[in-house]
Amino acid sequence: MDFEFRKDTLTDTYRVIISMEQMALGNWFQGTLGTDKATIALIQAELDLLKSRQKQEYRLIGDEMTLTLTQEDACVCANSELIDFGEELEDDMHFYDAETVAVCGLEDFEVLLQAWLRFFSQR
Repeated sequence: MDFEFRKDTLTDTYRVIISMEQMALGNWFQGTLGTDKATIALIQAELDLLKSRQKQEYRLIGDEMTLTLTQEDACVCANSELIDFGEELEDDMHFYDAETVAVCGLEDFEVLLQAWLRFFSQR
């Protein structure tokens, strides 16, 4: 997974530049996780439990997005996506799925999380 981090010096915020299909993951890092080192430490501890097979799943529910970690992958999903409205999206609306749902391997997620922490910690 390719990614890049940037700091907006005007607003003093951090941004994740990531592929279109991983946009929801970037949005979660920027908006929900941010620079909260305590939450990052908690997630890292949960990653260790998942990798050692001591735990099957971990879920962190935020105001707008939910992170679900399993022993194999990480999924970020907009909370609105968790509600089943009983309707299928029209074909031209699937573009917006990338903004609301993203899945990646657990190892890729851990690499991204550690890089994110290093990036904003050194600034």
